[in-house]
Amino acid sequence: MAELSDASLLVRSFMRAYRYTTSSWRPARLTKPLAACNVGLVTTAAFHLPTQPAFDLKLAGDPSFRVIPTEVELATLKVGHVSPSFDHAGIERDPNLALPISRFQELAAEGAVGRLNGRAWSFCGSIAKPGELIRRTAPEAARQARTDEVDVALLTPV
Repeated sequence: MAELSDASLLVRSFMRAYRYTTSSWRPARLTKPLAACNVGLVTTAAFHLPTQPAFDLKLAGDPSFRVIPTEVELATLKVGHVSPSFDHAGIERDPNLALPISRFQELAAEGAVGRLNGRAWSFCGSIAKPGELIRRTAPEAARQARTDEVDVALLTPV
């Protein structure tokens, strides 16, 4: 696991100065077995389809998201997340590391989960000014998940 001391001076300075917020939010309890759940996937790898606009990698980060159909050919996904602290080699070789679509399809086939939701949500990581993300885009993704009757979601932060 990486240590803060492994990061560049710029990244260490940012991490020390960033004002993290705390929340009293608690995750909901599952009301049915995982084997009966519709599982949603959320990533901050900034994956997008070739037909979708790339994420805007401005300094404060892009608070928008892209919907990724879970029937996608993973090799077609584009990686939009850029950071000097992040090596893309792994997720470029195997996008399942950051968006485990194939793994959850396997889990559904085995009966370990009910099913994988038909769409996943891809956000850009490193949002230094998360106001719009908190107020608008994350709630919109949550509304879509509720519409899809997602019971549980896995977030893969990058």
